[in-house]
Amino acid sequence: MKKPHYAWFVCAGCAMLLFCTSGLCVNAFTIYQPYILSLNGFTNAQSSLIVTVRSLFGFGSMLLTGVYYKKLSLRGGMGLAGLLTVVGFVLFGAARSFAAYALAAAVVGVGYGFGTMIPVSMVMERWFIEKRTLAVGLCSAVTGLSTLGIPSLLTWLIEKYGLSATFYMEGGVIAVLALGSFLLVRSRPADIGLKPYGSWDAAAAELGGRERTGSLAKKDWLLLIPMLLCVGAFTSVGYSHITVLAKGAGFAPHTIALAVTVSGLALMASKFGYGWLEEKLSTYATNWIFGGLLIAGLILCCVTGGKTLLLYAAMIVYSMGLPLGTIGLTAWAGDLSSPEQYDATIQRFQTGYAAGGLVFSTLPGILADRFGGSYVPAYMFFIACAAFTVAVIQRVYRKAGLAG
Repeated sequence: MKKPHYAWFVCAGCAMLLFCTSGLCVNAFTIYQPYILSLNGFTNAQSSLIVTVRSLFGFGSMLLTGVYYKKLSLRGGMGLAGLLTVVGFVLFGAARSFAAYALAAAVVGVGYGFGTMIPVSMVMERWFIEKRTLAVGLCSAVTGLSTLGIPSLLTWLIEKYGLSATFYMEGGVIAVLALGSFLLVRSRPADIGLKPYGSWDAAAAELGGRERTGSLAKKDWLLLIPMLLCVGAFTSVGYSHITVLAKGAGFAPHTIALAVTVSGLALMASKFGYGWLEEKLSTYATNWIFGGLLIAGLILCCVTGGKTLLLYAAMIVYSMGLPLGTIGLTAWAGDLSSPEQYDATIQRFQTGYAAGGLVFSTLPGILADRFGGSYVPAYMFFIACAAFTVAVIQRVYRKAGLAG
């Protein structure tokens, strides 16, 4: 049996880190939100502000990614990001005031900014000549595990052992996974005497003969920047508030946890599916498919009406569309930049996404306080953001001659 190329082990190491810095710290963290809100007597706005702090420091860290990874190797920088995430969860466990929660969120935000899709995309660019989008999809799909069973487990742990103890236990799990990631990941193939996976001829065939020419002009960014802000809104902020949306609609905590768990299967499958479809069809066609799923899912989030089946449908369809705002950024950067421009382009895309998460992070809580505790108005705004995103990115692809 032929031994797998080490690139796939690097992919596994990146997946482990993403599971910690993105899956557990963002996707699964939404389970903590209602408990933080009720146990500490915080307002909806304060609860949202914890996410704002995380987003603020994540955004600031992404702005410094270029400097950070010049000082440290990709492997070393990702390892430090994992360590910071562990420290953040220890601080969450010790938090007894809003200021303490904000400090913990800041540390986790730094780990997120330095340890998610920017370095992972850069590592995949160095290790994969072909199958790159599929590899990124596999890495990112693992974050869906954070919504598969873990929400129910976290709910059980919080109710049995308390909020602080659960934070400490999760921090221990993150420490083990971050160490495993560090042991597997290498910054580039040459570090261990290997060449990247695949051939340039096969890579060209994947792209259907298209070349990466770096077609983005300055005026393209006039639309891309607000588009990226919208991506951060419906992806990061939207998912972070999905449990409080459900709670406001009258669903019980265990029902919400089960719905999030069911959506995890859809999230994992759809992230893999985005990479697979992007190779079989085109990024342009894949954008239409996942954009439609995203908008439909957000609409369902607004009309659950306390009906459990509609809640499950909303969670599943929304999760199936989310790869548009995660793996899509990596695919778009690959299509719309030359290899030499890739690192800078993916950093700009991810930083814009983080900025959107920051700018709009307090909006759901503010609107909920204004509209009697309902988060539906916020999700109506996310629908508009998703529609705008699909319209803009497809326009850019048509202008670049990539609408095949």
